[in-house]
Amino acid sequence: MSDNIKKRKDADTEAAEYMALQMSLSKESKFSNILLCVLTLGFIYIFAALFWILPDNDFSAEENRSLQTAPEVSFENLFSGNLTEEFSDYMADQFPCRNFFVGVKAVTETAQLKMQNNSVILGSDGYLIARNDYPDEDNLSINITSAANFIKAAEEKGIKCVPAFAGRKQDVADEKLPSVYGTECSDRIWGILSDKCSAAGIEFVNLRDDLRELEREGQELYYKNDHHWNSLGAYYAYRIIAEKLGEEPYELADFTKETASEEFFGTTWSSSGIKWAQPDRLDFYRWNGDDNFILKILEPSRRFEGYDRCSYIEEDGKTYAVFDGTYFVREFLSEKDKYAAFIGGNFGYTEIKEKRTDRETVLVLKDSFSHSTVQFLARHYNLIMIDLRYYSSSVIKLCEEKGINKVLMLYNMETLTEGAYLKVLNSGLK
Repeated sequence: MSDNIKKRKDADTEAAEYMALQMSLSKESKFSNILLCVLTLGFIYIFAALFWILPDNDFSAEENRSLQTAPEVSFENLFSGNLTEEFSDYMADQFPCRNFFVGVKAVTETAQLKMQNNSVILGSDGYLIARNDYPDEDNLSINITSAANFIKAAEEKGIKCVPAFAGRKQDVADEKLPSVYGTECSDRIWGILSDKCSAAGIEFVNLRDDLRELEREGQELYYKNDHHWNSLGAYYAYRIIAEKLGEEPYELADFTKETASEEFFGTTWSSSGIKWAQPDRLDFYRWNGDDNFILKILEPSRRFEGYDRCSYIEEDGKTYAVFDGTYFVREFLSEKDKYAAFIGGNFGYTEIKEKRTDRETVLVLKDSFSHSTVQFLARHYNLIMIDLRYYSSSVIKLCEEKGINKVLMLYNMETLTEGAYLKVLNSGLK
């Protein structure tokens, strides 16, 4: 009994000593708590004030995309839920020092040994690879069906069609992926594409498999920081396409490589937040006579006003930018979006025509993967390039008006699955 009382007293003594220690440190604890509260509230109020004081940005050059601006406040927006969604995007896009915090997030994710950030995989040899494991099969089905409808109608009119589909970087440079990712998702979507094309009666050119073999042999055919193939990858794609169009492709030695920029950071880098990545080199493949062209772009906003060799003309009520003597727009080499140096960027309608020469014209239905392929195809043909994401007129009617006998469909797998863009091809078909 006395032992239990002694133990209880010892415990009481220890508790009293602990309480005395807490009391002696209470002033220091109180100060640290106040400091933490002040810093937290200061952070909140300072950044809240900066959010409203600093002007909004419409475009992020670093991310190469338009930013959400202040949403329109209306009853319709409020009750549809669009207002809260748009305001959330607005807060995220216009947050002060946003680029700095994006970089901080990438550093912390990498420090935790995570192999990706913002759906961008950190591959070997400095490759940044956009991850897209579950592309939209419905869009793919709609696009292939629309392409099949157009091809059937075009061939009935004697127009030759060559559908050529390119791989994403994760499809082609798959050996640069960490071993845990594998190729199952990539192989699956390409298997679905093959099945849908067979069912629709389309014999397509599989640029993914051919370029993947070259990658595995040690060729670097895609930019490390961007989702496009580089100029060398575009050359190997051109060789396959030219043969399908009935032309003998030029050898690589028939072109002179010009380093246009050694500071290219592309769209994948912009998404990744990996600020410490090394830049890519962007090359032009030149040939004797490639400065004897007219580049004509349907471009009503006149964004090229003042650019070298550029003038604007009005035809049939439409505004065109016309570059005299080149299909490279070198002004973009000093901007973030250096890939736009190839034919000026994404537009619904673009013409590339050699001066003083009457050549066959090929219609190219395309996404931006075609832009760097132009430097090779233009050696054989005049080109009309249509981006169906920004074009809504009948393509079959355009073929009839322009006397087109050959059509190249050149699309990347990402374009085929991210939207039902090829539905426009059904316009004007019987």
